[in-house]
Amino acid sequence: MPETHQSVIAADGVRLAVTISGPVDAEPLLLIPGLGAAPSVFNPIRPSLDSRYRTVVYDPRGVGASESGESTLTMDLMVSDVAAVLDGAELSSAHVMGASMGGVVAQYFVLEHPDRVARLVLAATSPGGRKPVGADPRATAALLGKGARSPEEAYRMASTVLYSPQFQRTHSEFIEQQIRWRGAHPVRPRVFSAQLAALSAASDITARLAQVRAATLVMHGTEDAVTPIENARLLAASIPGARSRWFEDCGHLFFHERPEETARVMHEFLRD
Repeated sequence: MPETHQSVIAADGVRLAVTISGPVDAEPLLLIPGLGAAPSVFNPIRPSLDSRYRTVVYDPRGVGASESGESTLTMDLMVSDVAAVLDGAELSSAHVMGASMGGVVAQYFVLEHPDRVARLVLAATSPGGRKPVGADPRATAALLGKGARSPEEAYRMASTVLYSPQFQRTHSEFIEQQIRWRGAHPVRPRVFSAQLAALSAASDITARLAQVRAATLVMHGTEDAVTPIENARLLAASIPGARSRWFEDCGHLFFHERPEETARVMHEFLRD
């Protein structure tokens, strides 16, 4: 599927790299990556999505080809960047999918810009500003790559909690490919730290989620060691009319473990 690449200007003048693919006349779908992630995190589901939607992905500031800028990274700034991406793509609204930290950003975005979200898909995430059930500290340490001596080693550690044990046993080569890619395209430590700090400092919006009017789908892996599924259950219960889909025996990156099923579930929801 042909892609177009462009730069959009954020509110503080930072240039953000955006990629658009899919049929020109299809419904637009914006994908928001998570903590330390580039748009490539969505590659396993992109072929199915790109065939049906005008898919918009972007490098979060400081990641890939996007500039970092001098502004302190906050949740408000990340929400503003989402608006800038839609503006740059000349879209008044779109379906929005956010994964992990991207799902948190999507929650704040739909509350601040309700008219710009057609339908909302929240994957592997928790209510903004709150994680009522925390991960095992050992899982968090692995996710953050604590003690790693290289980006590749850090992601190898993270992969032990991003994927379910079963997937690690049966798809070791896929995971190795992900590790090699991450090692060759590392996210700068200060960018990762800034994202983590912005996420940690974000206000608790659990009570405000009752204001969400966009039709919402919450998806989560039942074996998620990074964000235990109890967080997704609370998220779904907090948004009026939200639907939920649990991916049995899958980890945090369930859409890597079951990409075709993920894309199918999304399409069934978005076309309903």
